[in-house]
Amino acid sequence: MKKVNVILLFAVFLVAGNVGYSGTVASPYEVGTWQGFRTAAITYTFDDDLPDQLVYAVPYMDSNGFAGTLFTVTSSSWYMPPNWTGLQNAASNGFEIASHTVDHSDLSGMSSSAQITEYSQSQATINSYIPGNQCLTIAYPNCDEGTQSLISQYYIAGRVCSGQIMPATPSNFYQLSCFILGSAGINTLSGIEAEDNAAASSGGWCVFLIHAMDSENGYSPISHTLFQQSIQYLAANRSTFWVNTFLNVVKYIKERNDVSISESSNTGDSITLAVTDTLSNTIYNYPITIRRPLPAGWGSANVSQNAQAVPSSIVKVNSTAYVMFDVVPDGGAVVLSRGIYGDFTGNGVVDLNDLSGFLKFWLVNDCNGIVGLDVDEDCVVNFDEFAVLAENWRQVP
Repeated sequence: MKKVNVILLFAVFLVAGNVGYSGTVASPYEVGTWQGFRTAAITYTFDDDLPDQLVYAVPYMDSNGFAGTLFTVTSSSWYMPPNWTGLQNAASNGFEIASHTVDHSDLSGMSSSAQITEYSQSQATINSYIPGNQCLTIAYPNCDEGTQSLISQYYIAGRVCSGQIMPATPSNFYQLSCFILGSAGINTLSGIEAEDNAAASSGGWCVFLIHAMDSENGYSPISHTLFQQSIQYLAANRSTFWVNTFLNVVKYIKERNDVSISESSNTGDSITLAVTDTLSNTIYNYPITIRRPLPAGWGSANVSQNAQAVPSSIVKVNSTAYVMFDVVPDGGAVVLSRGIYGDFTGNGVVDLNDLSGFLKFWLVNDCNGIVGLDVDEDCVVNFDEFAVLAENWRQVP
């Protein structure tokens, strides 16, 4: 569903490091370093199939609109055999189910043939239990990496535990770092928030690792209350932190760095874009965020890809109004079309749904907060705007 075309973004969150360009992104288009042009990416990962991860972590993240990654040991003889029903439910809510190998053995001293068994069988088992799942990332048991040339045959990224904030483009996707939470690592809310804020300061990516919760039998237990408080902090700062799975962040980075954007036509009322990359479309299919200044004379904009509406919004950055939208490279032609004033829901007609949304801003006096509603740019929504909305009543572009 398309979002209402009014979002306020403060320039303080739009630092220079938050814009990532490839060599083929044509002006005036920009690609967000992180989705939604947020300042940092945050990922929560969970190892070893501990039961309270499904009891406390998954439902709480889901209730806040977030998803994380469950790195799963697939052997039924593992001391915490995987709860496939619980993992299937988590996957249906957007969680990534990824590999922690078959039996959690140390990969660093393992033969090549034994490593291949761990990588291939773990991947195949997870994909067989989780319909539609792509098991494409791995967390190395005990954080000891195996042979990269073998790992890369099955996975596009791997996680270690070196305790570092990663830059917007990591140097090695098979050595992606994380911070251990709980008794063996960071075990205070201030400590967790400090790493969140360090990621924001650098425009980077912070990955957390959780094993046990409360008093259950597992490594480095963390209080589920502390975990939930850390999620509350991110939920209260959504405009700064993009919270998503390990795999989706990896996809986004690689697509963002490879994307090409160019206009194939511009009629004044409609702009058609080619948004492409050179990556495998069967793997790299995650939407990236693009923005451009709203064309002169456009009161709003509708955005579609492959003839289907996509999420878009009007944002204001340093007094300039932009249309911002999420599209998948190689997902079909992207079309930006001039909207008519009053079509705030983006359904192509001005109707009662738009009037209801308009009235929420009646007499609001906020030069930044009413971008897209303030026709005469006097910083207030009043009868001037209402007259234009009435003129467009039941009209289509």
